[in-house]
Amino acid sequence: MRAIGALALVAAFALPASAETSLEQARRDVEGSDYLAARAALVSALDAGTASPEEVAEIYKLSGIVEGALGNEKQATAAFARWLSIDPKGTLPAGTSPKITRPYDAASREPVKVKVETSAAPPEVTLVIVGDPAHLITRARVFVIADGKPEAKVEGAGSDSIKLPLPAGKRLDLRVQALDEHGNRIVELGSTDVPIVITGGAGTTEPVKPKTIAKHAPEVERPLYLRWWLWGAVGVAFAGAGTYFGIQARSDANDLSALNAASQQHVFTEATDLESRARREALFCNIGLAAGGAFAIGATVLYLTRPHTETQITAVPTQGGAAVVVGGAW
Repeated sequence: MRAIGALALVAAFALPASAETSLEQARRDVEGSDYLAARAALVSALDAGTASPEEVAEIYKLSGIVEGALGNEKQATAAFARWLSIDPKGTLPAGTSPKITRPYDAASREPVKVKVETSAAPPEVTLVIVGDPAHLITRARVFVIADGKPEAKVEGAGSDSIKLPLPAGKRLDLRVQALDEHGNRIVELGSTDVPIVITGGAGTTEPVKPKTIAKHAPEVERPLYLRWWLWGAVGVAFAGAGTYFGIQARSDANDLSALNAASQQHVFTEATDLESRARREALFCNIGLAAGGAFAIGATVLYLTRPHTETQITAVPTQGGAAVVVGGAW
């Protein structure tokens, strides 16, 4: 039993601590001002190589605090610069000792910047390191699902850009990770729920359906005498003239009523002339309004039946990429 217990104890000590366990211990040590113990725990957390971007940022933040508290200003500034390259908006708690805030204030705040470039033929993904002031990124890892098959992992190393070959497939779902020398994640692009997608490569899945991305219908020119707006303008002119004659006819009718009321002061021919003029203006009013209405109806019909060209611009997947197809009906 003693031998078995001793073997179990040795095995327990041989197991490497996870980044989370070591980081938790480092937090407790920093809170208890045991900075030498915290330093060792932080080294273990970094060496474990399993930390997320948020955990890596905290490791370097605590490392800066520890080195600053121990009086190692240069090391503290370097640790804070690594922290702030991952978390540029990171701040220290209010009331932090000047021994710690001085290296924090001196640290660079230039963030890590990366981007992903993809290709369907050949299938590959490239992690391009746009900015890495603290030189944290040394490797890249991609998890890929090709046409719904089990997820595969591909890794590679590099400096400015890291190109990773991918399995063939008509649809590739990717999760890309930028790693440090220990394997900790500095940046993660894509996720299980929202992956980076590559389509158009060789595979066995159903093709992606074409998608119309633009559609418009410009008007085709008609002869001038069949333009709807010309008919509309003529209709407005006739309606305006009819309205004018209608107003004049009403005015003459009022004058005729006044003349009849005072007939003893006027001759008969004045009344007949005024009546004839009122009737003529009423006729012109009716003609103008009728013609205006007819032209308005014609303008409406011409507008609704105007010929046009319908154009569609469609993206269609092809081997190794996609093509743009222009079509329509005339």
